[in-house]
Amino acid sequence: MSQTLGKGPSRGRLFKLFTEIGPYFRHLQSDEKTFFFDCLEICVDIKKDPENRTFLGWWVVVNRQDTQFTYQRFNGLYNLEGQWVETKITKKQMQQLDQAFQVFIDKLSELIDVETGFELTPE
Repeated sequence: MSQTLGKGPSRGRLFKLFTEIGPYFRHLQSDEKTFFFDCLEICVDIKKDPENRTFLGWWVVVNRQDTQFTYQRFNGLYNLEGQWVETKITKKQMQQLDQAFQVFIDKLSELIDVETGFELTPE
């Protein structure tokens, strides 16, 4: 159901839709117009106990404006403190991150188009 007039879905409806596309959406880091997504794609220390592992991945900030959504992507390390920090990533690791990101952004773009009639574009 596409909405091309008005403000589009409510914050609550968007939160529900974003949650349904997978484990990427972070409610507590999102608000009415800014939405946070991330992906822990590569475990960098698999031999450590689960609570002591860090991951390479990406995070995305999506901003909702009147008739469009824009996003910024970042790559880095999810550290033991639960924070994303930008870090050096090898070409091979970057290929893996890019593939995971493409799957996600395609789903998100389609969802936004279908549910709001708006477009998702990079900033």
